[in-house]
Amino acid sequence: MKDFKTTAIFGGTFNPPHIGHSFMLEGIAKLPEIERILVMPAKAPPHKSGEILSAEHRVKMCRLAFEGVPKTEICLEELSLEGKSYTVKTLKSLKQKGTENPILVIGADSLINFHKWYLYKEILSLAELYVYIRRGCSKESLLSAKENLQKLGAKITLLDFLPPEISSTEIRQHIKKGDYDVKLLDIKVLEYIKSQSLYKDE
Repeated sequence: MKDFKTTAIFGGTFNPPHIGHSFMLEGIAKLPEIERILVMPAKAPPHKSGEILSAEHRVKMCRLAFEGVPKTEICLEELSLEGKSYTVKTLKSLKQKGTENPILVIGADSLINFHKWYLYKEILSLAELYVYIRRGCSKESLLSAKENLQKLGAKITLLDFLPPEISSTEIRQHIKKGDYDVKLLDIKVLEYIKSQSLYKDE
């Protein structure tokens, strides 16, 4: 098995995966330093409330949505861990299994609130951060958070591409009403959602 020197980790609930996620992954895949991207469906993120679709469905949709994106593979590591999904636990587990130099891909809003993450200082010792811009995030707040974290030894790179702002919550609400917007979902994901009658009971 090839030893990957630089692995990007792109996590989320993917409930469902949409074209905004695909846009991000395609952008990351073009970065020459990235050799592999792990798409990491979360089990039970501490900051999420409400019902999350079963891991089985979300993993299947991720495989359908991202199968054509270079360097990308679906990783079930976080789903296999006991308890809630904490990033620090996932990174430690990946490191034990040989993943070196991981890069955690997060949004600007997450960077601004990174000091609220569980054991965030330990995360900074385990992974580099690549941050994509989010509309509505103050540039001043972003740069301030970056500077404060760098004082703690963080390695942070701000990405220069802006993903489309798409809400998975709004997608689910539309589906519940029978409104399937093909512009926001890969056609294979859309057909899977229809075939399984997903999100109808929310």
